[in-house]
This record gives sequence, structure tokens and C-alpha cells, in this order.
Amino acid sequence: MDEMSRHALRAYPEEGCGLLIGVINSGIREIVKCIPMSNVYEGSRRNRYSIDPLEYMKIEDEAYRNGLMVLGVFHSHPDAPAAPSRYDQEYAAPTFIYIILSVRNGGVAEIAAWRINELTWTFEEEPFEII
Repeated sequence: MDEMSRHALRAYPEEGCGLLIGVINSGIREIVKCIPMSNVYEGSRRNRYSIDPLEYMKIEDEAYRNGLMVLGVFHSHPDAPAAPSRYDQEYAAPTFIYIILSVRNGGVAEIAAWRINELTWTFEEEPFEII
């Protein structure tokens, strides 16, 4: 969480983003590392993010070689709640976990994890714990 928080604070007032790498054991997603990425969105990065597809593929290949996989994405919402936006919902991948960090007043105010419901295509908050 520290690495995600630092990246979100560095990116402020724009959205920071990165990949969540780990494994799935008995249906439980175990994130073993997060990899901060550059936000390459071509418009206003204040409320949008995009990860370079070539960089994504490099990280995914490296994870696979190490017995890991991309489990999801983290990104920040500057001066906004740690809840998915309509844009987040529109571009969600059904198997991914999304960790959103709300950045306000120079700090991370809230962190929440979300997953898209494939039947209703709405986000549902996902419980998580930091070990």
C-alpha cells in the first residue's frame, strides 16, 4: 500500500496508476507487488488514466515468467472519492480487481477495492486486508 500511496501522491493533481501483480490461491487474490506506471492518457489526466499497452505487455510477460499474473489495476482519484467513475466502469476488465485511492489535502484519504459484476456490469466493493 505504501508504494501505491506514494505514487498517487507524486501524481497529484493528476491520476496516478499502476498494475497489481500476484497469484490466485483457492480463489483468493494475493497481491505480492504493485508496479507504478506512467499515466499516458492523451487528454486531461486529472480525471482519466491510461497505461501504455506495450509497457503492460512487458510487465505481464515478466510476471508470467515468475509464476505470477496481472490481477488488476490501482489508480488515484484526485480530490474525489475512492469509488469507480462511469469511465472506470465503461473500461473495466471483468477479472480484474481495482484499487482506488482518494487523494485529498496532501494525503491519501481513503482506499477501496472494487470488482465488476459481470451480470449487471456494476462495481461491487471488494473486501481486502493488508498483511
